[in-house]
Amino acid sequence: MLPTAALFRSSRGGGGRGGGGGRRSSESLTRSTAASARSAGRGAAAAYAYRSGDAQTLRDLGLDYDALRANPNIFDVAHQIAQKVCEDLPAGTIETAEQMEVVGRLAEWLVESDSMGTDVSLGQIAEEAVALILAEAYLVETASSLNTKDMSGAERAAFEDGIRQAAEELAAHADLSPSGPSAEEFTRAIEDGLEYLRTIHEAD
Repeated sequence: MLPTAALFRSSRGGGGRGGGGGRRSSESLTRSTAASARSAGRGAAAAYAYRSGDAQTLRDLGLDYDALRANPNIFDVAHQIAQKVCEDLPAGTIETAEQMEVVGRLAEWLVESDSMGTDVSLGQIAEEAVALILAEAYLVETASSLNTKDMSGAERAAFEDGIRQAAEELAAHADLSPSGPSAEEFTRAIEDGLEYLRTIHEAD
């Protein structure tokens, strides 16, 4: 599981560009993205251990493999993984909520693919994590500007769905090693994706 978790560990700077309009500073975004990446790595390792029967890795994370396997609710399994992975993060902060969202979605995706008997490679796990972190980072970055627009609930939901679809497409075309990308590849994919989404959004 160590190679899986290592894919997502990065503290390299130099993420977003641009300033105001309710947008977070690039330094803040870079820190948030790196933190999300580390949490996603732990979540991926836990979910991958669950589906591959690696009870020891789950025990190291404070999770009970037999209890998780006996649980018929895959969403509760994903929730338990996210809670455990993020338990050391400061409670009640926006950043913690964001990271739990990413970890929970990643764990849910892996656990659900397991229930359907779908094989998932390290490269696919990395790709899904890039898409999740990219979408979450961009939606948080643009939250303030969206609040100033006259959008109905349906329009906002459609916008968010479009961002998540775009993030999936960007992750699928990112330059990631199929056997598992390096931390630099992973971070660059998120940074490039954010820059692309910013350009499209500002054009609108």
